[in-house]
Amino acid sequence: MSTTNNNTNTGSDQGTVNRLIASTIAALCSRLCTHPLDTVKTRVQVSNTPLPLLPTFLNLLQNGGLYRGLPIALALSAPGLSVYLTVYDLSKDAISRCYRFPYLSSDSVINHMASAVVAEVSSGLIWTPMEVLKSKQQVENMTFSSSSITSSTTTTTTSGTHHHKAVAAAVAATSNRKPISTVELARRIYHQEGLLGFYRGYFITLGVFVPYSMIYFATYEQMKVMAWRQRQRHSHGFNGTGQHRDTLPFWTIMTCAAVAAGIAGGVSNIVDVVKSRWQISVLATTEENSSTRRIIQHMLSQDGLASFTRGIGARILWMIPSVTISMSIFEWFKAHGFA
Repeated sequence: MSTTNNNTNTGSDQGTVNRLIASTIAALCSRLCTHPLDTVKTRVQVSNTPLPLLPTFLNLLQNGGLYRGLPIALALSAPGLSVYLTVYDLSKDAISRCYRFPYLSSDSVINHMASAVVAEVSSGLIWTPMEVLKSKQQVENMTFSSSSITSSTTTTTTSGTHHHKAVAAAVAATSNRKPISTVELARRIYHQEGLLGFYRGYFITLGVFVPYSMIYFATYEQMKVMAWRQRQRHSHGFNGTGQHRDTLPFWTIMTCAAVAAGIAGGVSNIVDVVKSRWQISVLATTEENSSTRRIIQHMLSQDGLASFTRGIGARILWMIPSVTISMSIFEWFKAHGFA
């Protein structure tokens, strides 16, 4: 009996290790490919004037700012995604073993949503410090003074030409100072706010990504179930060699991940704008960004409810490839016995 238990535990431990390896590779590939889109998204969200996506991207490309904040993102994306995907899978398995509640099976929406919550709360302990450091570096050369806000608002109401000039100036606004290093930024945050400074926006991050993860995994898993049923109707669950297939084709996984990410990303953008503004205010707190309530009030006074849709296109454009790449690679490793 003990030998059987030991073998079971060994297999379980090996499966966990394999999940961690697969999710680490997925995180690194995803971040390297999509970090420029994340930078554009962050700058559009926190700008005091609406920024067009293409000019913002071209300006960052010209000035070498697309990969600003990448080192800390790479360093923490791997453990963050590893915890996220591994905890999700383990939670889904654990919840499905609650035999007294058949509606908690591994295919149930309730299971997917509950597992997503556990995964998000756990991984948020890693994601939040990364977002604070990364976002601050990504918008380091942008200005957010009250005078600039007033000026941009005035020019907008004066004439369309002035508005376009203000937008162009906001896109091209850069400083000549040398970009701050990740280590120096971390030191300043710790000196000014202590360890809590790295968790600025943790709860509002949960407010963004818990609903996001619930919507994403519920949509993603249900789309996989529908795709698998459709596949079974045509192939009776077997491939051409007569071997049973327990995974979906790579392109089907990509499609499911992309659609789910687009839906969840668009819905959760409203809170993500507030979260981004709150996190970048570390070391540069003003009256307008001294609390999430003041940030919301300031955004409403600027452009009304439209302020909360700022960057939604950039966020969807970033999230779809980011999630698609990471989930497809992770699922591929699982399908080939690596997780």
